[in-house]
Amino acid sequence: MNPTASTIGLILYSIILAVSLAAFGFFVYRRFVILKASQNEPILRWDNIGKRIITVLQFFVGQGRILDRRFFVAGLMHAFIFWGFLAVSINTIHLVVGGLVHGFHLPLLGPGSFLGDIYTVFRDVFEVIVLVMVIYALFRRLVLKPKRVTLSGEAILVLLLIGILMLTDFISGGVKVVAGIQTELSPMSQAFSSFFAGQSADTLALIHDASWWIHVLSLFLFLNLLPNSKHFHVITSLPNVFLRRFSYGALRHIDLEEAENFGVSQIEQSSWKDILDIYTCTECGRCQDVCPAYNTGKMLSPKEINIKSRHHLYEEKTPFLLQLAKQKEGTKEYVGKALVGEVIESEMLWACTTCKACEEACPLFIEYIDRIVDMRRYLVLEEGDMAPELATTYKNLENQGNPWGLASSTRDEWAEGMNVPQITEDTEVLYWIGCSGSFDDRNVKVTKSMIKILNAAGTNYGILGKKESCTGDPARRSGNEYLYQMLAMTNIETLNNLKFKKIITQCPHCYNTLKNEYPQLGGNYEVVHHSQFISDLIDRGLIKQVEQQVEKTTFHDPCYLGRHNEEYDAPRDSLKASGANLVEMDRSKNNGFCCGAGGAQMWKEEEAGNEPVRQARFKEARETGAETIATGCPFCMTMMTDASKELESEMEVKDIAEIVAEKLV
Repeated sequence: MNPTASTIGLILYSIILAVSLAAFGFFVYRRFVILKASQNEPILRWDNIGKRIITVLQFFVGQGRILDRRFFVAGLMHAFIFWGFLAVSINTIHLVVGGLVHGFHLPLLGPGSFLGDIYTVFRDVFEVIVLVMVIYALFRRLVLKPKRVTLSGEAILVLLLIGILMLTDFISGGVKVVAGIQTELSPMSQAFSSFFAGQSADTLALIHDASWWIHVLSLFLFLNLLPNSKHFHVITSLPNVFLRRFSYGALRHIDLEEAENFGVSQIEQSSWKDILDIYTCTECGRCQDVCPAYNTGKMLSPKEINIKSRHHLYEEKTPFLLQLAKQKEGTKEYVGKALVGEVIESEMLWACTTCKACEEACPLFIEYIDRIVDMRRYLVLEEGDMAPELATTYKNLENQGNPWGLASSTRDEWAEGMNVPQITEDTEVLYWIGCSGSFDDRNVKVTKSMIKILNAAGTNYGILGKKESCTGDPARRSGNEYLYQMLAMTNIETLNNLKFKKIITQCPHCYNTLKNEYPQLGGNYEVVHHSQFISDLIDRGLIKQVEQQVEKTTFHDPCYLGRHNEEYDAPRDSLKASGANLVEMDRSKNNGFCCGAGGAQMWKEEEAGNEPVRQARFKEARETGAETIATGCPFCMTMMTDASKELESEMEVKDIAEIVAEKLV
């Protein structure tokens, strides 16, 4: 039984093989040209090679994020299909090469060999599992229809092709057993042989050859579907996981003097990593499932940003970009839909809270925040397209150094009568108050609690007072990079002329900007969040607290302390040390749900939806039965306090510093 034994069969197979491989190479080359023609990626992606290899083993081979407990059943299905493909890949090599060289097997894996028999049984087990998983996947898509999964004919076709590949392998093996030429130890071939018992030699040969041809044609069709569909992720997943970023918090830096354009208005202005992310999206919908904007009825869906970008790139932009890549001089003007405004609606972009939940949930480490902010940069800096409230905020930041436009000369009025020290040459710790801690009445109480803790611990600290200004986070997250850099450079100049060992701040947004983003502009400091500082004081025995259990408390993780900076323990340790009876919300730590204020949402009206994000989060806190919501962020404080009033709840909202300060001896 050799489908290519005849000259015609061998020639036909050789032509099909050559055409299939050539077509696949052509399609992949087109994708690579577009990738190469995109912009440079400023984030270093080639460092920590050892760590990157471990990441590939853990998250690509081991499917670590695929098996996230939140999506475990669907993840297990995908993982087994993936592992099954790895298991049958050797058999695929045998089959493809065997069409040219009859009976080809890799060394040590031939029929009847010890390793060959072990592999055959191993392969059979995984082929059965893959077939079962394909049936479940079809049932899930066609019957269960989960909301987060996009139903497409392409996905159904791919699943059917995978099923055909498994079935035809079983059929070919079964026929060989009946014909007496199957020398492999294959349990599934033995099982399928019963279907063909009693058939004539000619019939068996016909069934085998038909099955073989169906198998190879399905294989080559599947191969060429990959670079022309969402299933390109089969190829791009490995490099995308390998090239993941390890440090978060900082947006891409723009050199305002060298930049030819501000932000991204056309897809070719995206970085090569952005394009690779677009190629890699599997449309699994996990990002959408965890997005606070999507979950409260806003237009934003991170998955849809990928789908729309990819469709625009494949269907509309590819011919233009390929032609552009060939040009050595001059430029060709693109006539078609604009990426921002027409392909991706600006309302989608403005609904994002930059909470990073989508990036945390993505099994392939696709990044969204930089892309969204890059498009915001275009809207703000090139088009002047922004919410009126943001325009007012920008004016206030520029004129007074705070989002409310309150007189900068009143920044330290909260400290009157408290003998709070200003920073001197001998100061060890700079206490960065932040705008909310300086001007917002509710958050000023947090500042005063922190002063009480610092004094109780005998900390050598000082504040900047009137010299302090907004770090620029609201401007940067909303796309006004010019204003951000202006504010940042002013602060960096001030800080670089002072001597201190570390900065502490109660605002995760200030913390993140000072720690992760100021180094881009020459500001390198040791920065700690106040929860980390308090936890350290407790551990060292520098503050004493009354040993008394307080009320049932739940902690709301600020996104820019948690997901962006991976600090989950210090706040909880501080609360537990203060006697808090801590209960967790269903969504907490890296799975926490945003309060709705990040990404400059604090300074604009929330996009239209079913309910405010803050109310959705407050309801989750209320379900714990806790009496107090603890947080470690002034924005979260404002959102949770507002939601408590709107929902007429008696739950208290307190900062970590307030809870600790109340228990000081």
